Amino acid sequence: GAAKRRIVIDAGHGGKDSGAIGGRGTYEKDLNLSAALELAKLLRQEDAFEVLLTRTNDTFIPLGDRSRMSNEFDADLFISLHCNASLNKSDAGYEIYFLSERASDPEAERLAEFENSVLELEGKSASDEEASALLIAMTKTEHINAASELAGRMTQSLSRRVDLDNRGVKQAAFYVLRGTNAPAVLFEMAYVSNKKDEAKLESVKYRRKII
Repeated sequence: GAAKRRIVIDAGHGGKDSGAIGGRGTYEKDLNLSAALELAKLLRQEDAFEVLLTRTNDTFIPLGDRSRMSNEFDADLFISLHCNASLNKSDAGYEIYFLSERASDPEAERLAEFENSVLELEGKSASDEEASALLIAMTKTEHINAASELAGRMTQSLSRRVDLDNRGVKQAAFYVLRGTNAPAVLFEMAYVSNKKDEAKLESVKYRRKII
């Protein structure tokens, strides 16, 4: 039969890195993991996919290790699952990102800075990561184009399935997408800081719709 497509599902955050925290005390890391496990289960039911999860429990995994796992697995696609948060409690909805060294807007830039700040927990500073400029050169334009196209398709398909605000496709310099030698997207599923979004994220039935 045809070669199986290899998909890496990356549950963002984990362990000592809780990610965003919702108004009801929901940890982003837990929602990301639930969604990743559910998505992996769905994909594994299809004969066409081989799936690798970067984490299957509540562990802390450095960002660079996540992309390295993906490359060792020889992934065809890398999807990083996250939840968003904002000081503005009315912010809601989903966004899909692909890699670009230039953020599409200041908010996208802030989000990438937040997601990349875990490097400090790993004992690295962003300036240590200048060496990663080489990695960026390796992130081939074709992968970025494919990721951009995929992000567009995911956004359209989601807008038909869920009653969440569609905040569109954006781009920013996410470290976890940088070193991945495959089309890679980062999916901010909804806002844990928004009461309605948080409740939806906590519902298995709803997560089923999202993924």
